[in-house]
Amino acid sequence: MVSDTPTNFTREEMIHRAFLRIARNIHDLWEETGHSDTRLFLEPLIPRSFVIVGQSKAGGYYNEHVVPRVVILRKCHEMFANGESIEAVAEFIRKFLQIVLISNAEQGKLDLNFKQKMPDGWSFESGDVFQRLRSADIDFDLRALLVVKVEEDKL
Repeated sequence: MVSDTPTNFTREEMIHRAFLRIARNIHDLWEETGHSDTRLFLEPLIPRSFVIVGQSKAGGYYNEHVVPRVVILRKCHEMFANGESIEAVAEFIRKFLQIVLISNAEQGKLDLNFKQKMPDGWSFESGDVFQRLRSADIDFDLRALLVVKVEEDKL
């Protein structure tokens, strides 16, 4: 959760800095070792409030990344191997690192076919980031952000 401590940064600046922080860490680890870790997409590097975009209509508070973190990470490594900048990778991560809160039952259902992958034929260039949830018949609402925010404050 984002601190209530006064800061000199706007929320947008903090979001931008968080995605740059992730991309920089991925880059540095990839450059040094040839790989990095999906945990770089989690707190404390980025507050979850920056990436939660909705909630299942069935309720629940399981953090489901709409594109699996491992899929995003592999693409980041590919982008760096192709000479992309940290800034470009940060923008890419910002587009695809999104969470929809789902129920535990829905999470189990999703894991049956799409635990760490996107549906066949999906691509970063033209694919719907929510296709994995849709393919698992998970009904969600992207306008549930006020409910999510209220519940997040309780956590």
